[in-house]
Amino acid sequence: MTDVREQLLSTEQKYKRFKQQQFIFITALERSREHARDKTEPVSTVSQVQRYMNHHCSNSTDRCIFSLFLEIISDLDSVLKHLESLSSRNTSSEGLNTCRELLSSNSNISQLRAHYPHDEINRLSCDEARNFYGGIVSVIPLALDLLTTYSRGGAAQHVTPTATETSHQTVPKNMEMIAALKKDNLSRYKKGAGGWHAGKPAWKPPGNTRR
Repeated sequence: MTDVREQLLSTEQKYKRFKQQQFIFITALERSREHARDKTEPVSTVSQVQRYMNHHCSNSTDRCIFSLFLEIISDLDSVLKHLESLSSRNTSSEGLNTCRELLSSNSNISQLRAHYPHDEINRLSCDEARNFYGGIVSVIPLALDLLTTYSRGGAAQHVTPTATETSHQTVPKNMEMIAALKKDNLSRYKKGAGGWHAGKPAWKPPGNTRR
């Protein structure tokens, strides 16, 4: 577990640097979405950022910030695999399973929203920006929360956390919301299910209250 915690600490330091450049990241996404003609759709997957970096970057600054984002995702995936290898084969963890879904390159994360103590969403300039970028700026802090909570508990002794149990951890609101994710489809949420139902997708007509 010492190696895992060291990996997490290193990743957290990278993320602090990335967080300081969130405006640069959003600007790079704006340019790439325009170049890719994706302006009507939110940024929904990690693979979308990879595609922007590979095919729609307009300058080295954009490519650099995309590379840093993807590097952090890769580091988190490495930590996840390490934790999974330490876990008992007969023990499953909802936290690790959910983290695997979060970090999957093709999972739809457009409706993820990181809340207090994180401020990534609040730093987005308007509701439109939150609809387009709320998910992609939330995936790293939420995955970090899951992996940090799991590593502190100790993989060998870990019991699958429930929403009630994790509400007593360091980030209760985020842990409760993460525990509510459905494994098969991150984009499906029950109406009124707390913070996960964070408004209608950007492509639905304004005022439409149906699911």
